[in-house]
Amino acid sequence: MGVLITIYSTKHIGTEKYANSFFDLMFDNGHKIEKIGLFEPVKQPFEIDNAVKMWTIQEPGIYDFETNKMIGKAGGMLGKGKGFWFSTTWWLHPNELSMNFLTLHLNKKLFNEIRRDNFTLFEELVDRFEAIYGYVTEEKAEDRQHTTGKLTDRIPGIFWSNYFSPVFIDYLNKENSLFEFPWKNIKEFNNGGVITQLTESPFDETIVDLEKKAQNTLGLNKFKGNVNDYPNLLLL
Repeated sequence: MGVLITIYSTKHIGTEKYANSFFDLMFDNGHKIEKIGLFEPVKQPFEIDNAVKMWTIQEPGIYDFETNKMIGKAGGMLGKGKGFWFSTTWWLHPNELSMNFLTLHLNKKLFNEIRRDNFTLFEELVDRFEAIYGYVTEEKAEDRQHTTGKLTDRIPGIFWSNYFSPVFIDYLNKENSLFEFPWKNIKEFNNGGVITQLTESPFDETIVDLEKKAQNTLGLNKFKGNVNDYPNLLLL
């Protein structure tokens, strides 16, 4: 059991800039990456030049049904260290934005050891990857709130900590107000977004009830998909 930190970005994160920024952040926070790979099992020893190269490898990755051809690129990699693993996946479309993401998993022991630094780590990931959305959650919460679809279709849920960029703030404030819910903490972010927190700990027993209350307060349909006013996140 552990904690997932997931961020989504429409920026092309498969570049040396984002690779170096992520690796610097991990090592600056004392998380030594030991093994890397393009797929499981992850066995190759970490070496910065090779890791950056692996992060930026481009393969054919976007299929166009109209032309019956691969028209874009895709990439990603895996890595792990003591008490954590990470995974990143990105796509590069020639004419459109793509939804790319990075997930960092911390086991419960490591998460509790660095609890005071977890928000800083989350904020740094949001900032460095110019995220459009992100969250921090205990693993089971992701499963119990699962709704079929992608971020381009619906908001995945309300989790222990949530980052909402301005486009999501505008959406969630339709008919309701993101700021009316009694969050434990809510912090304005430097780009106009906000980071919210439900409870002191993601393992708090009250969090299941609070997840439901938050969704009901903000509008349950916003988390289920198939709504006409959901924002187009891939507009250039």
